[in-house]
Amino acid sequence: YAQEASGATGVRPALILAILTQESNLGSNVGTCNRAGDPPSKSYTAVMHPTRDIPVFLRITKALGLNPDTTPVSCRVGNVGYGGAMGPAQFIPSTWVMYEGKVAAALGKSTANPWVARDAIMASAMLMKANGATGSEAAERNAACRYYSGRSCDGKKPANSFYGNSVMALARTIQA
Repeated sequence: YAQEASGATGVRPALILAILTQESNLGSNVGTCNRAGDPPSKSYTAVMHPTRDIPVFLRITKALGLNPDTTPVSCRVGNVGYGGAMGPAQFIPSTWVMYEGKVAAALGKSTANPWVARDAIMASAMLMKANGATGSEAAERNAACRYYSGRSCDGKKPANSFYGNSVMALARTIQA
């Protein structure tokens, strides 16, 4: 799937797989909130941005025939920001909707699904390309930071540089 996504976007497969490894350990952790039996504090209504992501999440799950009350999403990290990221590529709902149509078209499907590996990998590659992940390692690192927080790793000590550094280390290992 990473080779297919690379062919469509020009983002190298090792970088795509490094993002997926960083985000979900290649899909083995697609979220520990909003599962059947979770307490209300772990429901999508408690972890997602109420106006930006909840309505979109409900539309996505409805279109895919999924139960919004038991479809796993990521939890918040500490008490900062929001959770709700979906599937192996960990797209938040409001970002997923920017790519779902492009992913479906690229893969010849009517509907893309963020919990399906092939779809998630293509979406991840498309986002990395949009973030500038072609060419140099510095460009790839900045694209990885943008994937994580919307901000580049440029500057003296940006708060999200740990993410870009980790992704690049994983990409070097995977490439080898």
